[in-house]
Amino acid sequence: MTTVSERKSDMWIGGGLLIFCAISAWLTLSIKQGMINSVAGPSMVPWIMIGGTAILALMMIFRAKAAEQGKEEKTISMPDVRTLVIMLAFVLLLIAYALAFYPIGYIPATLVTFFVGLWLLGERRWLVFVLFPAIMTCAVYFGFTELLSVWLP
Repeated sequence: MTTVSERKSDMWIGGGLLIFCAISAWLTLSIKQGMINSVAGPSMVPWIMIGGTAILALMMIFRAKAAEQGKEEKTISMPDVRTLVIMLAFVLLLIAYALAFYPIGYIPATLVTFFVGLWLLGERRWLVFVLFPAIMTCAVYFGFTELLSVWLP
């Protein structure tokens, strides 16, 4: 199994997250604010997420810089090929979900994504595999549509 320095991995992950934050911030600038009189517009949550991610990324980088002075070099194991394939499949599943959300609708797209995601993660108990996605999808749908009056496709 391949290992990598914990300090190097923190630097790479932190740097990658900062690049992601920069791209997200640039894209968030194009969100139309509409006619609002408060700070809590449609771009508020993306800015909170960008700020939080950037802070955590900087903490990773500072932790890596502090580890440079340490004498002992810690290593972490890299995932095996099977785990990397599962991670890639999960990313592709989430991209497909984002693309299918509006054309297919919230309930069918979310149910299929839930089932496939649980299967990818190794869930084989039929009670969890069937009931959990159905209950959570319906709870979120009715919570948004009935309690918050937010339209979901």
